[in-house]
Amino acid sequence: MWYNDGGSVIGHPDSANVVITGGQTPAGNLGVSVSRDAGATWSRVNLSSGAADFCYSLVLAPSQSRVVYAGGQASGAGAVYRSTDLGSTWARTSGSPPDTVFGMAVHPTDAAQVYAASPAGLFRTTNSGASWDNANAGTGFRSVRFFAGGSDTIVAAGDSGAVISTDGGATWTDMTVGIEGVRVSCLEFADRGGDVLIAGTRGASCWLWTINTGIGTETPNVEVRTTNAATIVCGVLFLNGDSPRTGTVPKTVLLDISGRKVLDLHTGENDVSGLAPGLYFVSQASGARRSASSETKVVLTR
Repeated sequence: MWYNDGGSVIGHPDSANVVITGGQTPAGNLGVSVSRDAGATWSRVNLSSGAADFCYSLVLAPSQSRVVYAGGQASGAGAVYRSTDLGSTWARTSGSPPDTVFGMAVHPTDAAQVYAASPAGLFRTTNSGASWDNANAGTGFRSVRFFAGGSDTIVAAGDSGAVISTDGGATWTDMTVGIEGVRVSCLEFADRGGDVLIAGTRGASCWLWTINTGIGTETPNVEVRTTNAATIVCGVLFLNGDSPRTGTVPKTVLLDISGRKVLDLHTGENDVSGLAPGLYFVSQASGARRSASSETKVVLTR
């Protein structure tokens, strides 16, 4: 098994022996190879006939472990292929995004619902690729991921930063603060004593968001924030640490994405059940947004 260039590789969650790779074949086709014996032997399928095609993305459906999607470029346009037998046979979906598919994500419980990240935008299908609609008005997307802890939370990123939806893609909130001007090439959730979102970038290393029960707290370069740590559970924001109303520590407030104060915070429990889902900032400030070192991002989900 080999390619002119590697594009994507995935393993199977139920079997360490199953490995699927995608890229470009020596003839320039968009190709996928499958091993069912941990890489000892491989079977290759050429999915296109072009001389400059490429498979950039492979993704398994979490709810149907034999369904696999492959995305990339074929004949100068976006292309998506689907397999229902774990990569033995493939069929090109009748619809596809108009531009190269760099990343994909399948809904945790619905194998027919797929998001595709491409330079033309973030696209979504709810019928296994028969048709696609534009899920976000932005462009330059390169990666998209569902948060495993909640199927309503989706993160997408690319040339212009990152966005997050906590309502199944109905609305989106920018989460680019801290990584302005940085191209995000890939996203992945991982467990590091608690769920984190890792963003791999072009020329700017990796950045982390820590996720607590669906709540993200950004810690770029794994820096320790000066703001007291905050978590949200069941509509209650809990602020740790000494009281921000004593000594020389500024009063802590909750700001919305525009920098508008929506709530004065105090140590302990703060009721945020009346706030709309979205991105907020816990800040040691009384009004306008301060530097990233004095803020902590939190995402309020439904």
